[in-house]
Amino acid sequence: MGTVKPYGSSSREMLAELRDGQHLKVEAFVAWMDAGGNPIDRSLVSHWCAGRSHLPADVLPLLANFTGQPEAVFGPYLRPAHCTVAHVPDGTESDEDLVDLILEAGSTLGKLQHALHEARMPESPGGHAITTDERDGLRHHLDELIQRLADIRVRLVDE
Repeated sequence: MGTVKPYGSSSREMLAELRDGQHLKVEAFVAWMDAGGNPIDRSLVSHWCAGRSHLPADVLPLLANFTGQPEAVFGPYLRPAHCTVAHVPDGTESDEDLVDLILEAGSTLGKLQHALHEARMPESPGGHAITTDERDGLRHHLDELIQRLADIRVRLVDE
């Protein structure tokens, strides 16, 4: 039923990965697209998955939103260009002074650096190696820093 095209290997592999991981079900995607005012033919989606039809680039953000897997959707296209997908959280609006927001971000960076320093101490649980628990703590501080930077970004855009 149709020939696999010589192009679109990234799309075909990406769609197969999403389907194998149970993130993409053709019927559910078709229904979701229809509910969003973007009706699409089920057979077309099946052709994309089978590599018999080219996947339009405009569908990629829709697939990312539907599956909740933006890294899996965009990764095959970005990795060959030595790029990646990184989630940047929404910043929160604040009445706090911009200088105070930046100082808080600096303090949060200091907490991250302190946690890293402590994790690398010879008397830490892993010695110079960073343990899983220490890595989780570092990730927490990093996420907090990223959120504070996103808050600053919102403030800069609003002014």
